[in-house]
Amino acid sequence: MFAGSRLPREGRAMGKVEINIPLVTWRDGRPRFFASKVHRQLGYKGEDLRHGKAGPWFTVEEAIAWSETRQIELKLKREKIAAGETTVNKTANAAERARLAGVVTISQLVEAFLDKNPRMKGVPIIDGKKRRMPLAAATVRGYKGSARLLEQLEDGAAWHEPADDMTPKVLTGILDKVEIKHGLAQARAMRAMISAAYGFGRSKAGGYIVRHNPVAGLENTLPVLEPRIRVGSIAEMVHFVAVCDALGFPDIGDSIVLGLYTAQRQADRLALEDSRITSEGILFHQRKKGGQPLLIPMIEMLRDRVVAAGERRLEWRLNFAHVLIDERLRRPWDDHRYRKAFRVLRHAAAFGTLEAVKGKVTPMAVQLLGKLDVRAVLEAAGLKPMPSLNDFHDQDLRDTAVTWLALARNDKWEIASITGHSLKSIDEILKHYFGLHPDLARSGMAKMEKWRRTAR
Repeated sequence: MFAGSRLPREGRAMGKVEINIPLVTWRDGRPRFFASKVHRQLGYKGEDLRHGKAGPWFTVEEAIAWSETRQIELKLKREKIAAGETTVNKTANAAERARLAGVVTISQLVEAFLDKNPRMKGVPIIDGKKRRMPLAAATVRGYKGSARLLEQLEDGAAWHEPADDMTPKVLTGILDKVEIKHGLAQARAMRAMISAAYGFGRSKAGGYIVRHNPVAGLENTLPVLEPRIRVGSIAEMVHFVAVCDALGFPDIGDSIVLGLYTAQRQADRLALEDSRITSEGILFHQRKKGGQPLLIPMIEMLRDRVVAAGERRLEWRLNFAHVLIDERLRRPWDDHRYRKAFRVLRHAAAFGTLEAVKGKVTPMAVQLLGKLDVRAVLEAAGLKPMPSLNDFHDQDLRDTAVTWLALARNDKWEIASITGHSLKSIDEILKHYFGLHPDLARSGMAKMEKWRRTAR
């Protein structure tokens, strides 16, 4: 070719070199082992093929040697499983023990937190002037649920990793995965559990088994959940209680009425004992408020239901001191069973049918109402389905009670004396509970109009 010519020059394209080694994947020229589901079941984890955590990467020859060794290991393990000498689970557990000998894993940290923390077992921590009350049952249940979720996340990818390898960056990735799959509430619960577990692991009670708490280094905070506000109408509450009574569950009806006319939380209602009821009212000691006493006068409807409940239990050979009793088991309500029973009866009140999930009737619905023709019983009582109740939760009884108190023209001091909220925070709470309620807006405008007409 002549210099300066615009004609294309002749040449040969260079071919792309591909290196194929079993079990080895190349990323940016670096060898890595990505464990498949089958490999994870045998106890293997993905790993960078290098000398130490920060040493040089394997050469091609070293990667080939590693691959051959790993293939032999896999073959031997599969042969032993096929011969019945061991099982997949035993093989995986043995691999974990060998890989993490002497290292505290996330699973060990969380299990120690759940099993050895006295506060998880209802025992206070008392050390000199230091006082830590036992954790509430709902908190314990939430921690255990988050632990199960972490164990199952991505087939346990993080569960058996060294606890001290959990950096803020790693934790951010875990929380992001949880939020995408399970929602913000579950992500916040996961963060709380991990923070508490690492806090325990760094304490004297936890044996100082970890060096840091990854939550402390998080750069991004999770958004705060919008407060759930659901206020029941008078018609909804009357219907719900009537359905409970018609289906033979006046004890659940009693709990609803008690919630509506005391504004107390589920845990405080279920723990209420007969000795707390006097001629002046009901004496509550709120657990969540550190034992704050509240004397709440009883309205006639509530007193009548409490008396009727006592009469239903007169002939029982064994009676408990609790006001609310699971009358099928004849013992105080377990909070887990109570929530399930509440959902079953709420579904019946909303739709006149047995509670079902994905088309299958729930075991609790079968247990409680399986022998009843729910629709026929409700029709005989003149009760039609009320679908609006489908999203009503027991916790909404407190919202409803506070709103009804406000609509009855109680001021914030009167409301606080019943609900137990502090006066310091009552204005903010009132805004969340019923600041936008249309009835209050209407009454407010009526007051302003009356003032305008009389003002001079």
